[in-house]
Amino acid sequence: MLRSVLNVSWGMSGFAGTTMERLWTPWRLRYVAGDVRHEGCIFCAKPAAGDDVEHLILYRGERAYLIMNLFPYNTGHVMVVPFQHAAELSELDPATNAELFGLLPWLTEAQRRVLRCDGFNIGLNLGAVAGAGISDHLHVHVVPRWQGDANFMPILANTMVLPELIPVTYAKLRAELELSALAGGTETAIPQAGAVVLLEGHGKVALRRASDGTIVLPKGHIEPGEPVYRAALREVREEMGLRAQVIGWAGTLRFTVDSQERLVAYLVVSAEPEPDFERHLESDTLLLDPADAVVALTHEPARELLRASLSRLGLPVGASR
Repeated sequence: MLRSVLNVSWGMSGFAGTTMERLWTPWRLRYVAGDVRHEGCIFCAKPAAGDDVEHLILYRGERAYLIMNLFPYNTGHVMVVPFQHAAELSELDPATNAELFGLLPWLTEAQRRVLRCDGFNIGLNLGAVAGAGISDHLHVHVVPRWQGDANFMPILANTMVLPELIPVTYAKLRAELELSALAGGTETAIPQAGAVVLLEGHGKVALRRASDGTIVLPKGHIEPGEPVYRAALREVREEMGLRAQVIGWAGTLRFTVDSQERLVAYLVVSAEPEPDFERHLESDTLLLDPADAVVALTHEPARELLRASLSRLGLPVGASR
């Protein structure tokens, strides 16, 4: 986001020399000018569509949901939206208002852990005159900010520089929110991080042979204070000898091991071998074609998760067992 500091003289009011800060976002002009059109209300249509990954929905509450902005002011720009179609806060019942704004501290904590941001711009525009692009369905903007995140690119080159693709940021935030929902409640499952691993340049899926002989997706514990996505990348490195980067969201699986329930958030990662990869390949790591990998997994929920992840990427998945 480009911040332009203007010295504005307010001679008649006695505020000469006052510094006024303005936030310029010209890359959003295509949206504001109406070049991007939708039939009906997108904030009603997107949750009704049922495909949360496709429509960048991060979380569904009872009365409100979190969705990433497709035309962001900055990386990790998320909106908090009531399910109720309402233009004014006064139209929402107290419970909806409470949930709408109650999601903010939970969301910003997740954004801080994942994005390491220094602060936030949080607000909502009520009415078209106030700058609301969609004025008939209110929504709260939550925009992460970093020291020095302003630069010359948006205003001079009409280009917004984002450090990563929106689906990547979505996957990281989705994983964090899925597991941080366990904290402070009655949930007793142990949170873990896992990955669907695609070997870069080989067209293969990497699976792991567990100590009991089952074929599984790699997963493992999360260190205190460690973002979920970083735990997933660390486990892939430790268990497989692969250096990975996040490319998308896979899903969550819940299962029980030794009478203890676990909830695992899986991210799709692209990986390349590290020096000790050959050692893993000889013992606990398998490289398979996508369709063969689906069949090889021991547990049906894992097969379904892998099948869905590969289908989303347009890769062959084979038939169900």
